[in-house]
Amino acid sequence: MRYLITLPLLFCICAAIMEPRDCVANQDVAVALLQKKILSAKSAEDKAKYEKEMAELMQSRELVRDVMHKIVEKSTDSPEEYEQVLHAKSTAYSTKEYKEVLEYFREHSLDWHNPKYQTLLQHLHLFSNLLEAKVPVERIKSSIDKVSAGLTDQ
Repeated sequence: MRYLITLPLLFCICAAIMEPRDCVANQDVAVALLQKKILSAKSAEDKAKYEKEMAELMQSRELVRDVMHKIVEKSTDSPEEYEQVLHAKSTAYSTKEYKEVLEYFREHSLDWHNPKYQTLLQHLHLFSNLLEAKVPVERIKSSIDKVSAGLTDQ
C-alpha cells in the first residue's frame, strides 16, 4: 500500500523534527549568531565583547528603521497614506525613478554597502511604495535630505 503525504503534512513532520533555533530568517542570522556566541562565551571579556556587538547591531537596526519611517512620514500627506505606504506591496522596482531615489539615498544618507547598515536592504521597498503612491521623486529626495541632516546633528 502506498501512502501519499501532502505538502502541509510533510512540512509539519519536518518542522516537528527540527528544533526552533535551527530555522532563522535571513535578516536575523547575525542576531542568532551573536546570541549563540554570548551563550557559549568562555570568558567574561568575550561575553562582554559579544554583548557590545549585539547592542551595536540592535542600535543600527533601530536607526535604519527610524530613518526609513521618517522619510516615509515626511514624504506623505496624511497618517493614512503613511500607513498605506508602510504596508503596501509595490512592483515599481525596475523603474528609472526607483533607481534614481535609491542612488540618491545611498549617496546622501545611509549606505547599505556598509555592513553596519545592511538591514537597510529590507526597507528599500518603501521607496517603491512611495513612487507607486504617486509621491514625486523630488519630494522623496527632499525628505531624504531633511532626515539625513538630522543624522549628522546627532
